[in-house]
Formats: sequence, C-alpha cells, structure tokens
Amino acid sequence: MEAAGTTEYAPPVEDPLRFLEIVRRELGADDARYEIGGREPGEDVIWCPLGERRLVVIFDEAPAEEAEALREKLRAFVRAFPTTLEPRDSKPPRRGLEPQRALDDALEILAQQSGAHRALVIDEGSPVVWGSSEAQRGPEDLDAARVAAEGVAMANAIGLDLVPFLAGEKSREALPEELVRTVAQIRDAADGHERTPNEWRQALRTFVAMTALRESVQRDPNGTRLVVHDPECALLARGFGGIYWMLLVFEQAGFSELHAEAAMIHASPWIEKLVTALPPIDPGPGRGQVARLRRLRPV
Repeated sequence: MEAAGTTEYAPPVEDPLRFLEIVRRELGADDARYEIGGREPGEDVIWCPLGERRLVVIFDEAPAEEAEALREKLRAFVRAFPTTLEPRDSKPPRRGLEPQRALDDALEILAQQSGAHRALVIDEGSPVVWGSSEAQRGPEDLDAARVAAEGVAMANAIGLDLVPFLAGEKSREALPEELVRTVAQIRDAADGHERTPNEWRQALRTFVAMTALRESVQRDPNGTRLVVHDPECALLARGFGGIYWMLLVFEQAGFSELHAEAAMIHASPWIEKLVTALPPIDPGPGRGQVARLRRLRPV
C-alpha cells in the first residue's frame, strides 16, 4: 500500500496548532503533528505531505477505518483547507471603504468560498446583526429571527409551508390566526423588502439558524463552536472575541464541514478586524438603546 501521494496544496498557517487540533478531531486520532526532514514514515503511519513538511496523525489503538481510507480522508481535508479566500480578497479593505460595507463584502466572500447561502456576524446578547452577506440587507434582527423561527416550527407542526403566504402566492386568510400574526410580523420586519419565494425560503432558513445559535449559546455560554446537519437547519458557527459569532447557513444538511470551517478559520483575522471597526448601530424604534460595539476580549 502506497503512502500518501504528493499534493500541490498546503493549508493556511495563520494558526497551525488549531489546524492540528481540527485534523486530530476530524480523523478521530489521538495526536497530530508536523514533521520536517528525516525519512518518510512507513506504510503503517497515516500521513500527508505539506510542502517541505509532513502532517502525521497518531492513533494509540488501531483505528476502525482502513489505513488507505484514512490517508484519503487526510488528503481530502488538506486539499479542502486552502479553498478559502483568495489572496487578493484577504487583504485589508481599501482605505475609505465604509466599515459596514467592508464587513458585509467580506462575509459575502466567505459565503461564496464556504458554499454557504449566507454568512453573518451576531453577538451573544443584543438583537443586532452586525454583518451579513445578503446583497440587499433588510432591517431584520435576532428578535425578528426568533419570531420567524417560532412561526416555522408552528407551521411545520401542522404541515404548512409559510413561503407561499410570505410571497403573496396564497391568501393569509387560509392560515390559523396565530400564523396570520406571525406572517404579518415577518413581513413587517422586512420593511418593504420584497423577496421571491426562494429568497423567502432562504430567509426562513437563516432565521431558524440564527435562533438555533442563540439558543445554543444560552444553554452553553462557554461554547465556541456549533455545527448542525439537519434538513431544516444546517449551520456552522464559530465564536470569536469572547462575545461574537460567525455563522454560516447552508441549504443542504450534507454540507462539507471541513471545507466550511477551513474558510472560516482563514477569514477570521480579517473579519475580527472589520468587526472592531464598526460604528454603533441603532436597533431601531422600540428595540432599546443604540447598540455599541463591545470590545473583543481574549479567549
């Protein structure tokens, strides 16, 4: 059985120890390390070349998978890892670019590179959506997302699809009274921002994911990562700065977690810098005081 073949890819090196931890966790290994120089490992070792180095994973006990299957998984992971932001996109934003637009543009790139249909930045407490990859941002916030998510759950329980009612294809009079109010609230939150049925479907998936993340943070305040592979809610989220979360929302439950996390890790330093440059955001009437950006704290 041949050892892992040469690859032309190499992962970003901004956080090599974090990369090793991801490799170890994803392959179910007991350890992972870099090697440089010396003889190549034998056929009984799971490893992969990384330029002038080698990436080696260690199992204290014989793994359940065949060695070649593990080697292929490791090669696939390394190939996927650099498929993130292109160098030209990962440069700091041009001087004079409005901070909110710069962050939204960065999240749009992250969504494209990760395969997500939407990328967002929210925090643990306020209703503010600090950044969004959506081309035409509406005024929706975490409060509106919660209302929408509750409406989706209620509609699913009775076998109804809210999208035709939101898009105006069906009369709201056919809905139960509580869902009539919910649909009106969701449309009011959109503030005249009309959407196609597909856009409404994506918006609802995003609202459900935002609410799922907020509920997860409330259950586990010390958590820093959340992944959900569910037909109704597919997401990957990573905390940063102690209080903020980067959220990717997917259309398919079977999204590539490795590919998506690689994109997030590569984009994190850039997005954190853009978040700190944001001005205070007014959540709007009836939703409290101006939300001032909180300083990132060490984690």
